[in-house]
Amino acid sequence: MKYKISDLAKILGVTSMTLRRYEKNGYLTPERDNSDYRWYTQQDIIKTAQIRILRKCGFTHSEIEEMFGNTSDNILDIAQKKLNEIDEEMRRQKHMRHWLKDNIQLMKTLKTIGTGFVLMECPPVRYVIYSEGEKLFTEKERLKTIEDFMYRSEEVQHMCLYKYEDTQKNIFIPHSGWAIKEMDIERLDLYDIMKNDRFIEVYPQQLCMYGVISFPVQFLEDRGKQRAYIDDFGTRRDEFMQKNGFKCSGNTMMFNVNTIGTTADALVCIPVEKI
Repeated sequence: MKYKISDLAKILGVTSMTLRRYEKNGYLTPERDNSDYRWYTQQDIIKTAQIRILRKCGFTHSEIEEMFGNTSDNILDIAQKKLNEIDEEMRRQKHMRHWLKDNIQLMKTLKTIGTGFVLMECPPVRYVIYSEGEKLFTEKERLKTIEDFMYRSEEVQHMCLYKYEDTQKNIFIPHSGWAIKEMDIERLDLYDIMKNDRFIEVYPQQLCMYGVISFPVQFLEDRGKQRAYIDDFGTRRDEFMQKNGFKCSGNTMMFNVNTIGTTADALVCIPVEKI
């Protein structure tokens, strides 16, 4: 049985242009009659169907061309390599989904808190600092740790730490870095980069009051213009503490949630204890 190009296109759910492109790539070699019409066979149907499936699996045309005329063992190697790539992409997508889900929850939390505060247990966090105020840290070992944080895990969160002794004097020097929740380290198999690394610090589990600070994103690089928003946050923080009989008991951690919209929004975590 022989088929015209229009018949083959209907059977396989492709366009005639796709079949002509497959012919140009060397996948198909249809017979030609005296009028130069193309005629396809059952073998062409099987080949085209397999090519379509390979394309759906993510094989490039170059990879498919490599399979043509190759041995079964070599085709097996090419297929195994693609399977490994798919597995790695699935792993990455799984982690990115987890990060995105967490970030969506953070955005919802910011919206719920608004201008108020809530008391919650802060989960333990491990973090590495890359700057103090305007000063960048450039030790080789620290940079390696920062690189591991950024590229070994898709689930890091940008953070700033404000030291307790500074905030008590109304001084706010950001110690900027990358953080990851302690509970995610085992799931992400990151123990090897966390073990005995002197640049990785721990923000312990503790009772914290959570608040939100927001300011126009164009003020992100201008701490002078941020000052009014910081002072307003500080006033609301102090009023909440006095009303509920709390005092600050440790370093403040701020997690940057949105920095690319019209406002820069952050979740502020302040350790507290009863007076």
